[in-house]
Amino acid sequence: MTVEFKPGVRYRMPAVFGPAPGPRQKADGTLWTPEEAGTMNATWMTVKYRTRREQLERILPPGFHLRGEPEVHASLAFFSDLYWLAGRGYGIVMIEIPTTYRGRTETIDGAFCPVLWEGTPDAIMTGREELGFPKLFADIPALEVDHAGGTAGGSASWFDFRFFEIALHGLVEVHEEPKLPGPGGAALFYKYMPRTGSFGSGGCDVAYATTSQPQPGAAGDTSPIKFGGANFRKWKAAGGSVNWHRATFEQLPTTFHVVNGVADIDIVEYLGAELVEFSAPGQAVSANVIRPVEPAL
Repeated sequence: MTVEFKPGVRYRMPAVFGPAPGPRQKADGTLWTPEEAGTMNATWMTVKYRTRREQLERILPPGFHLRGEPEVHASLAFFSDLYWLAGRGYGIVMIEIPTTYRGRTETIDGAFCPVLWEGTPDAIMTGREELGFPKLFADIPALEVDHAGGTAGGSASWFDFRFFEIALHGLVEVHEEPKLPGPGGAALFYKYMPRTGSFGSGGCDVAYATTSQPQPGAAGDTSPIKFGGANFRKWKAAGGSVNWHRATFEQLPTTFHVVNGVADIDIVEYLGAELVEFSAPGQAVSANVIRPVEPAL
């Protein structure tokens, strides 16, 4: 008798060992309960800058179009006390671009994420395969936040090469609605999985957009992180900056082209920076709302 794959549950390679535990299900394929998920904690900082339209257009997948001014929102975050990692946590580096995606039956205004780095393979493999997030690997230490001094910062590296740095200063707490920094609208990603083929001849198995936008006609907000029941604080910065350091093949053998692609996006003008901290029900960051979008013909 061979393996029987159950309908309605998630599997990841190696799939023959049963349903895959992660943020969206337990090892038996059932959902985590709110009691099991507990409370998670997060710190998230973002620097926004203006760049050149043609540089962003070069990295937009089919169906995506720039929305408004050519901007990049670069973020560094750290999640801790995650139920699905048995209380562990990890860091995230990501960029977002304000875009509109035009599919077969939907037009979605949102924030396209061309790449994000995470500090644990558990988060990378679940998000790449299940959600279509373009996740890569990095060493991301805990963020450095000094509320008394009004500063915050952090970095990301791989193979001891630091490719990203972020710094905020002049932080002043403000009271605003709970939401993540960023371009606004739904989260947008582009899922691409290569097809196996000799000498690179396979093409792709799948290539389509994924989003946090609710289904047409359905209620709900567009954020992939839900802030119901969250303890939320926010600070605006007097200024902020980011540094992307170009890499060589020797420094980052399999990801130098990605880092350099981001580093080559000019920083024409800084437009703002902010920091948020929140404690929320653990399931708030499970991203269970992510779905595919039917591409245009």
